[in-house]
Amino acid sequence: MNVPLPARGHLAALALCGALVACASAPPAPDLPTLGLDQATRFEAAPPDAPDAQMADLRWWQRFDDPELALWVERALALNPDIAIARERAVQARALLRSAGGQRGLQVGGELALERRSRRDAGTHALDPSAAIDVEWDLDLWGGLRQAERSAAAAVLRSEDLVQAARLSVAALTARAYVAWREALLDQRLLAGALDLQTEVLRVVRVRVRAGLSPQLDLDRAEAEAASLTADAADAVVRVRQAGAALQVLAGERPTALEGGEAVRLPALSGAQTVVRPLNLLRLRPDLRAAEQALTGAAADLGVARADLYPRLRLPGSITLTSSAFGGGVLDIVTASIAAVLDATLFDGGQRRAGVAVAESVVRESLEIYRQTLLQALQQTEAALVAASGARQRAQALETGHAAASAAVAQARVLYDNGLSGFLDVLDAQRSALDTRRRLLVAQGDGARQSIATFEAMGLIEPGAGH
Repeated sequence: MNVPLPARGHLAALALCGALVACASAPPAPDLPTLGLDQATRFEAAPPDAPDAQMADLRWWQRFDDPELALWVERALALNPDIAIARERAVQARALLRSAGGQRGLQVGGELALERRSRRDAGTHALDPSAAIDVEWDLDLWGGLRQAERSAAAAVLRSEDLVQAARLSVAALTARAYVAWREALLDQRLLAGALDLQTEVLRVVRVRVRAGLSPQLDLDRAEAEAASLTADAADAVVRVRQAGAALQVLAGERPTALEGGEAVRLPALSGAQTVVRPLNLLRLRPDLRAAEQALTGAAADLGVARADLYPRLRLPGSITLTSSAFGGGVLDIVTASIAAVLDATLFDGGQRRAGVAVAESVVRESLEIYRQTLLQALQQTEAALVAASGARQRAQALETGHAAASAAVAQARVLYDNGLSGFLDVLDAQRSALDTRRRLLVAQGDGARQSIATFEAMGLIEPGAGH
């Protein structure tokens, strides 16, 4: 319903509107939960002597003793589609912020018209041009437009934090994919070496069987072992190709056959694992910062919904210039008007009140999402630290076991060649040595993966371009 105000009351109405605008205030965002964290709080699984994170840890992929790992991560950060998509969404958010800001300013429109008029009695025809300029200003009595702009600003900050979250995720995924590819390459070469060794063993067993020095059972066992290793080697080839393709796609490249080079090894963290304080996650984790901005935006949207409960005051005006088609003048008639219009919804069946209730619920939901995100961040960091410690202990134990298993293989071969033991002892020793070596490889890969997971869980990532 439009209710024009009397002209003589314009000044008083405007003064009242100014006072109302000054009184309109934004609903504050709820206090963020910190779960009792303070600067003295440390992660339970962190080593007592763990150093604090440094600026260099923001490029943690360079902390590993593998320059090729760093190159792959840099390529992924430059070309990964997920990061590009997140950046475009940030561009869209900034455009929406400009749009929201424009709603608070003076709105100006123009119109040009050309009308053909005829007078039958005089037999005359003329073109009648006209021009009009329309202006309108919403006084934003209850701050709804300001809250919409505040919500859009929070959306911009959230989108930029999500760009950082995408960069952190892509860096970690790429580093883990690189470790998986290297691990598969090493396993493939380990199995190929074991197969070569078993082929040589098979040749020796055949000679001994033909010479009557060993039973046919030994040959059957040797052939079965060779077949099993052949199957495992074929599976390793598949895993190498799959891991390489995953790595290339993360880097935004078309999958092709990757060459591993001659000297293949797993990356290992150089120096000690740095650990941040739990309270620092609030400013380091981009997903936590994004959840905070989502809460700010929800509070602003609540302000928009509450402002919509009250009347809206607009100041429309117009200037129109027309010509007297049969009087010979050109744009000689000028009409100007200005008004104050109060828009009020008298009855809507409770729609706006329901909108406020929804907005209030969204604020509470956003608060719980923030708390959930913080809990997950703490759990992920603790879990990564525990897993990294466990991987180091497993690797140390398996290194000792691998040395003993290798010695057992050599002894079993000597005893068998001299007829002092059966071939089953050789097979058992070889299987134990291969199993221990492959488990050691997995433990070393897990160590690298858990170091990567620790950096990711702590939210360590350098700011991207334009951030």
